[in-house]
Parts: sequence; structure tokens; C-alpha cells
Amino acid sequence: MAPLDAPRRVRTRQHHGAGVGAGWPAGRIARFYVVFYACTFKKSCGMKYAVSFLAFVCLAIANGQTTMSESDEVKEHLIKLEKQSWEAWKNRDSKFFQDFLSDDHVEVGFGGLTNKVQVVAVVGSTVCTVKSYKLDRFEMKMLDKDTALLTYWEEQDTVCNKAVPSPCWVSSLYMRRGDKWLNVFYQQTQIQK
Repeated sequence: MAPLDAPRRVRTRQHHGAGVGAGWPAGRIARFYVVFYACTFKKSCGMKYAVSFLAFVCLAIANGQTTMSESDEVKEHLIKLEKQSWEAWKNRDSKFFQDFLSDDHVEVGFGGLTNKVQVVAVVGSTVCTVKSYKLDRFEMKMLDKDTALLTYWEEQDTVCNKAVPSPCWVSSLYMRRGDKWLNVFYQQTQIQK
């Protein structure tokens, strides 16, 4: 399995117009079409043709699942990063945030807008105390091959001079820059009770 941050190799497909063969190599489609067409008129189909057709269907299904599993891999990786960021927040690990946030990171919090420098400074200070937190209901939307929006529910018992509003819905935007996924935007929206 390739690392998550490695570029994906994509098999290029030859395009031969619209219709049955669109997007697939013409020879392969033509062979299966001829076999299927011949079987229809003969009212019977030999085992050789049936196995070939079944293999073709399985390959088509597997090809569709490859893209889905890549998206699942990205989702799993980003959820892991997000959970690590909460542990780093709880443990005042500003070094983690230095590497986790993009240089142009923007955070929309209850006190307004903050940037990477401000977030790293607060995380490393004693201003906030995270007693506990819960994360749940993760969803991910790929916006393009290098941009993903992670949304989820959080509940925390945190004090930053006063209690931090909780529970919230979180929007956390990631971009792949080079070979690394970085957090470029983060926002919490309090759930009204």
C-alpha cells in the first residue's frame, strides 16, 4: 500500500467516443460486446465466455472501489490528525501545532479570528486547561484531490479564563501541500441547547 501522502498513480483510459466503449480500451469492450451479442442470438453461452464476462464485471467493480478506498484512506488519516491535535491541545504541545497548521492558517473561534502564530502561542501557554473532550460523528468531503473538509461534533470541558462554549460542530479544512496534509482553516460553531 502506498503512503497516504504519496502521489496516486492513475491508470489512463483511452477514450473512443461516447457509448458502451467510452472511457475503456476499445478492444476489450469490443470483445465482450461480441461475446455478449453472440450469446444472445445462440441462446447459449459457453463456460469460456461466461467466465470472461464475469471477470470483466469483477474488474469493473474493483476499479470503482479503488477510488472509494483512497477517499477512505484520506478520511482515516485526517481523523487521526484531528484527534492528535486535540491531544496536543490538551497536553499544551505547541510543537505539534507548528507542524500541523499551514503558515496561512485561519481559525474562527469565539474570540474572533486567529492565525498560526497566535494559535501556537496559546496552545503552548497555561492560558487554557483542557480537562476532557469527546469527538464524534466525523464526516469528510473531498473538495478536490488535495483539499478535504472534515466536520464533526465535539464536547469539551475546557477553561481559557472562562469556560469554553460546548458542545460544538467543527469544520476543519485540510490541504495537501507537497507530500503533507496541513490544516488551513478551523471553526467551531456552538450547538444551542
